Amino acid sequence: MVEASIPESEGADDALEHERITLSFRAMGGGLWDYDIEADVLYCNARWYEILGLDPTLTPVTSLQALKPHVHPDDVDAATSIDLGGVKALFERDECYRVEFRVVRPDGEVRWLRSVACIIRDSATDHMRAIGCVTDISEFRPEGAMHQAGAHSFETLAPGPMSERESATDPEPDAANPLSLKERECLRWVSVGKTAWETAKILGVSPRTVEFHLHNATHKLDAGNKVQAAFIAVRRRLLDEA
Repeated sequence: MVEASIPESEGADDALEHERITLSFRAMGGGLWDYDIEADVLYCNARWYEILGLDPTLTPVTSLQALKPHVHPDDVDAATSIDLGGVKALFERDECYRVEFRVVRPDGEVRWLRSVACIIRDSATDHMRAIGCVTDISEFRPEGAMHQAGAHSFETLAPGPMSERESATDPEPDAANPLSLKERECLRWVSVGKTAWETAKILGVSPRTVEFHLHNATHKLDAGNKVQAAFIAVRRRLLDEA
């Protein structure tokens, strides 16, 4: 579970960490959002608006109600419905929320998005909040395949053997960071919602190799799954140099 609290004495360090995370997500093309679930107040950064093809000055999206007109009609419920009980369960288990849905840009273009978020409780308001990242995954969806919009369960790791050639290219972790370079690379992409298949395409390796690295990283960080491992790695700043 995560309590959101920023003591004044730690403000500078937290600001620096926020800047690093923001720059990392910007480099990977993700849009950041912060949603106060109980107050229905949504904040999205400039990249989020760019992904949806919106001008924030002309079409501000400050609530889920304001988001609905931009979501594909078939995916509105999946993208904007809130199950507070389910949200609290994710918070208690320290697990992430994940959903895939379509948006319709002002020019009529339909794009597939993946949104991944951590659930926290704001210590100032005691409200449940979701802080996450949205990425455009349209290019990764195989042509002609049928995909159902809505919440997706987290994938179970099924690691396969890594080839000698690929293992030889992965430097050993150092004393300050238990994760190897490849493990950090794979976790970084998981942190913005990429699947093992998508990460493999990005890194130019096989999906089994990605699953191998994610399995090892999950074990090293004593995490329950790869999403939790990515969250732990970001929180501990283990991905800063990946």
